[in-house]
Amino acid sequence: MKNIIYQYMIIDEDTNKRGKVPQYPQGTRAELYQKTADLSAESFRTYANKIGAIHHYTNNKVFTKGKSGTTVPLFEVLRLVYDPLYDDFDKLLFVDTDIIANTEENIFDIEDCDVYGVFESDIRTTKGGGYNSWDYSQKKYQEVATRFNRTGVPIVENRWGKEPSSITCFNTGVMVWSRDARLKARECFDDWYEYMMAGEGKDAFWVNNDQFFISGQLTKHGFDIKGIDQTWNDTPTHWEDDRGYDMNFLHYTGGGNKVIMLDDYTNNKFKYLKKFKYVKA
Repeated sequence: MKNIIYQYMIIDEDTNKRGKVPQYPQGTRAELYQKTADLSAESFRTYANKIGAIHHYTNNKVFTKGKSGTTVPLFEVLRLVYDPLYDDFDKLLFVDTDIIANTEENIFDIEDCDVYGVFESDIRTTKGGGYNSWDYSQKKYQEVATRFNRTGVPIVENRWGKEPSSITCFNTGVMVWSRDARLKARECFDDWYEYMMAGEGKDAFWVNNDQFFISGQLTKHGFDIKGIDQTWNDTPTHWEDDRGYDMNFLHYTGGGNKVIMLDDYTNNKFKYLKKFKYVKA
């Protein structure tokens, strides 16, 4: 099989408008994001070589070029659906650029379906619970429901994960797509920009993002989806001991965690990522 890993990091004029990351006073948000993205890309370049896949990392805005909106950069992920560049590949892994590959196990061998990844409701931490805030707060649930209702996306309970949830939502930082799924999505997905603009200025950032769009479209159009273990998408700092560093993919989500990612790199916490020239430790 011929598989590919796709990553991107877009730094534009809006990046630094969000202000400095408090835990990184020595530099700009853009500098921090670029450093961690380069680290992640080197990590997955190494991983791709180990499992016999192609790796594609880009800093260019392609799919969302010319579009404006608060969450537009997040929707660049949909390039995996619409760009024929990837059509020759059997499977595609999209992975965020704040993640470190920490395994030699081949993620492409785990499942055989349209799309698979880790559900928000299946992620556990030392304190319990998942990332599925909508199951613990009626207000949060209503925010998502209002968002979906506005654009004709049905609310579908999660029957594919390990844990029950009132809304099916992947953490789209790690997702594997088959070629057939990408081609099907190209034909049936709703217009992403209309969807996003319907929430611009109305919905919170966490609601008007790619995760709910992609997850909602997959359930709306009947894709064959499956959940995989959270070890493929876990954040080390969410554990109070070192078990987080035994996970397959280490996801340093959030600005403060990106600083910790740089520190962990400097302190040689990663199994397969050695010092390289792109990052000044």
